[in-house]
Amino acid sequence: WKPTAGTTWQIELLYALNDTSANVSVYDIDLFDNPTTTIDTLHSQGRRVVCYFSAGSYEDKRPDSQNFTSKDKGKELDGWPGEYWLNTSSSNVREIMRSRIALAKTKGCDGVDPDNIDGYNNENGLGLTSEGAIDFLTFLAAEAHGRGLAIGLKNGGALVNTVLGIMEWEVNEQCSQYEECDKFRPFVEANKPVFHIEYPGEKDAGAEKVTAQSVCGDAEAKGFSTVLKRLNLDDWLETC
Repeated sequence: WKPTAGTTWQIELLYALNDTSANVSVYDIDLFDNPTTTIDTLHSQGRRVVCYFSAGSYEDKRPDSQNFTSKDKGKELDGWPGEYWLNTSSSNVREIMRSRIALAKTKGCDGVDPDNIDGYNNENGLGLTSEGAIDFLTFLAAEAHGRGLAIGLKNGGALVNTVLGIMEWEVNEQCSQYEECDKFRPFVEANKPVFHIEYPGEKDAGAEKVTAQSVCGDAEAKGFSTVLKRLNLDDWLETC
């Protein structure tokens, strides 16, 4: 499956999906929270389904959390209690991610949305690097593609030009707010979607609040699949 630039979408990660009324082509939903029946329902409506999981962080409430070791974990993610950066070169971490991708295939997902691959850009306590992130993404892409699944890059602006060829899309948060949407334009220039999220009214460190008007008028994001969402990523959705 190779979606094209401008493909419409919805993302809902707060709870199991309970509303499929958004008239869009792609739903990005949580891998663990949603049963196969939800994915089947979306497929029956002609939608594609991307299944989200965190590839670069440990979360304490996932069904496979007990499979991580203390050596796999680094510093806690700022603002996310109970979530820790992972050593993405660990063979154990990679085996867990392999199993998650296999679960996505079993459930019938069309693709995967692996989050938190940019630990190198944060205080991670593990010495993570952008080169390590590229190696990890290459691993994830091989595992996904080997099972017939599509995969996208999540944020990671510094990696775009290196991994563009092995990723089917980009999922970006707040490039308008941080004035960095130009980093992700190579995707749309290759006719691949930039699934772009902005959070109107949310103030973030080092960035001014954005409004729907400023986001939808951002020339650098022209051609992106832009949605306006609440920070908790519930089912509320506005599009440009």
